[in-house]
Amino acid sequence: MKEKIFEAFKALGFELEEVEGFGYGFQYEGRSYLYMCSEDDDDFLNIVIPAVLDLDDENDICFYQLMDKINAARKYIKANRLGKSMWLSYERELFGDEDLKKVLTRMILHLDACLMFLQKAMKNSEKEED
Repeated sequence: MKEKIFEAFKALGFELEEVEGFGYGFQYEGRSYLYMCSEDDDDFLNIVIPAVLDLDDENDICFYQLMDKINAARKYIKANRLGKSMWLSYERELFGDEDLKKVLTRMILHLDACLMFLQKAMKNSEKEED
């Protein structure tokens, strides 16, 4: 399945580069994404946008509020903390008969829309603080 996924990325024009410890990176709209391979489950497809928001002592409440807002309002996308930053992920089980180009396109577009949702929510929270 992994080879089929690589072929679908290539057919969509993405160039995957290995990122040690994470999987394979690619760019979309100037932003770094990761295809995170699972060595023990070929049917698990996971694409993430890493480090969309950093956590620090001054924004910890806002950080978690934004994470909760994403997890409650956005379909398919999960916001998680990894280290000291928020990551957006879209995980999916593959059954073998999917149009992988269509699946990858939809996953990337949902992640991109969620990133825009986060950016808008951050602007709104800044306005509320003023």
